[in-house]
Amino acid sequence: MIKTAERRELITRFRDFYSDLGESNLTTLDQIYIEDLTFKDPVQLVQGRDNLLHYLDHGLANAIHCKFAIETEMVDREQAFLVWQMRLQHEKLAGGREIQVPGTSHLRFAEDSNLIKEHVDYYDLGAMVYEHVPVLGWVINKVRRKMEGS
Repeated sequence: MIKTAERRELITRFRDFYSDLGESNLTTLDQIYIEDLTFKDPVQLVQGRDNLLHYLDHGLANAIHCKFAIETEMVDREQAFLVWQMRLQHEKLAGGREIQVPGTSHLRFAEDSNLIKEHVDYYDLGAMVYEHVPVLGWVINKVRRKMEGS
């Protein structure tokens, strides 16, 4: 049986991986995730480590940098909950300025290995993308201001 201390070591690898996410470290996914993992975020559901590699690689294609700072973690033998801040600088968002998006991850561990079998991210997709697209961002901010005023 895998102990909580071993799970914490896995979370350290996870934290290191996502602390400066880039194309150069994508090859280490096999040290974090099982081959047939499930990954879900507000954008897409991804099945399998190779598909996750493709998804992350595609998402980073025009990113100047993407960093996650994990602020809080709760880990036991079966799962982990992480609270984080993502700092993303992308040439096609916010005029190339860095944006910060808060979020959380729920990780479930494989029973027979010290790897992650399920990763679900929760964050505000509007805060990450929609608000930073010129015309769409203007509309969203106008609606948000109107709702705050009522």
